Amino acid sequence: MHIAVCDDNVADRKQMERLLQRASDRRIHTTGVFYIDSYGNVEAVMRSPMLYDAFFIDMTTGPVNGFQLARKLIDAGVTAPIVLCISTIDYPAIIEAAIAEVPADGIENSNHDILRRQLKTQIRFLQKQIKVAELEEILNYAIDIKSKTIPTIELRGEQDTLYVYEDEILYAVKAGNYSHVVLTENRTIDILGNILNLYSQVQGFEHFIPVSEQVFINIAHVTKLSLLKLEMKDRRRFTVSPLTVPSLKRALEKYQSTL
Repeated sequence: MHIAVCDDNVADRKQMERLLQRASDRRIHTTGVFYIDSYGNVEAVMRSPMLYDAFFIDMTTGPVNGFQLARKLIDAGVTAPIVLCISTIDYPAIIEAAIAEVPADGIENSNHDILRRQLKTQIRFLQKQIKVAELEEILNYAIDIKSKTIPTIELRGEQDTLYVYEDEILYAVKAGNYSHVVLTENRTIDILGNILNLYSQVQGFEHFIPVSEQVFINIAHVTKLSLLKLEMKDRRRFTVSPLTVPSLKRALEKYQSTL
């Protein structure tokens, strides 16, 4: 499990690192090693927030406090547990006020409903000085959340980085020096590098199948398959080799059997 510690008090940050390292040593033969990265400012932790399975935060002296950093993480798409470590800031009171300010539109799974739910459940608290038993309880919770989390795929373009689920990707095609990735909801992103390199990053996901050295597709988005052609949900068609058709047909039948 990868853990980020972000605290602008150096002594507290080092103490949290020591506590987490000891917890890691105790769990090495059960729940596994903890990989811990430590940060003293907001900009550093926000560079790659999706890498982490849990955050331990207390920011008290800069322009952004711990709660504001938590909101930045949530807005960036982080779904991992965020633990606010209470020293001089009353984070529970701030969270309660923030929840009260979220408009109650009465629509299930609206943006407001999701935000309210995240503020209530995604953010946890630890009182400094931190007690080992309370830290262990939080770590057990984070490990349980990680075990239930659907993994995402990082798509890093020149301007933007997207974190998407497997079936948000329809297909990827060679486009000069780039791989052009087509996503659901009419989204696309261009990634520097060839298709085979990109496929090597996602081949652990079962729905991706290479059609050629220039194309791989997501079998979940295939609508038609014939001897020489396959058609995707966005009506894009690709030529396929007759030698590839049997494996594509088996993959399509396997996928459809799970629906």
